[in-house]
Amino acid sequence: MDKTILIAGKDFPDGKDLASSAILLGDAAVITASPLTPELNTEDGSVPVIWNRASALSARSLVLSSLNQNGHLDEAVLIFDEQYFAPKYGSAGAAESNRAFDELILGYHYLTAELLLRFGQRKLAGLESKPGKIAFVYKSNLRDVDAVKKPDLRASNSNFSKALVAAAGDAFKAFAENFAASVSATDDVIPVLVECDSENETAKRDGSLMTWLCDYMDQIDILKKDLTPKQKVSWIKAGTKSPGGFALFK
Repeated sequence: MDKTILIAGKDFPDGKDLASSAILLGDAAVITASPLTPELNTEDGSVPVIWNRASALSARSLVLSSLNQNGHLDEAVLIFDEQYFAPKYGSAGAAESNRAFDELILGYHYLTAELLLRFGQRKLAGLESKPGKIAFVYKSNLRDVDAVKKPDLRASNSNFSKALVAAAGDAFKAFAENFAASVSATDDVIPVLVECDSENETAKRDGSLMTWLCDYMDQIDILKKDLTPKQKVSWIKAGTKSPGGFALFK
């Protein structure tokens, strides 16, 4: 297997198509699982690992478990699928707000910090010639405010994002692009920002989204010229053919 990829944010078994696609491409895949997941057995060779989003220690354990699969961790895909989260979080009461903050905001921060630490250590040790990659994938959803502005939307959709999920989605995007800015001039890690709307054909199925993303990140490794800081902080649409518009080695 060429790479080990950590897939986080759309937990097993809901995100199993993401992991399966990576496996089919010849990579090793570790995928997060909720502490409440009753069964962790897979048929495709992917490895589910429990992730308690509200715990910094759990983020560290997740990354270490990923490293231990094959002795290396090369890429991480952090997914915020707003449509997936929408039915899981209700109105903004105190307890629900705390849960949403811990699970939909803080968890991604903890995990990103741990990934950055590990990729930096790998670079310092000279263990790998290529920097690690962290892909932030944001999949949008219709929100309550959209239904107020266009009431006809309710006739064809009932899964709208309420305030907590909508706010967390915006927070994920802001965190992703500003994290990308903070590492844009370094060579420890390459950030990849991917935005998907409901009309995006590549993103409609998790399997096709992951196949495209794996190929896209592979192409970054063979670019003749490194991505610029501006390109690293720019959102791309799922399905984009080549990173940065640079010519690739054939």
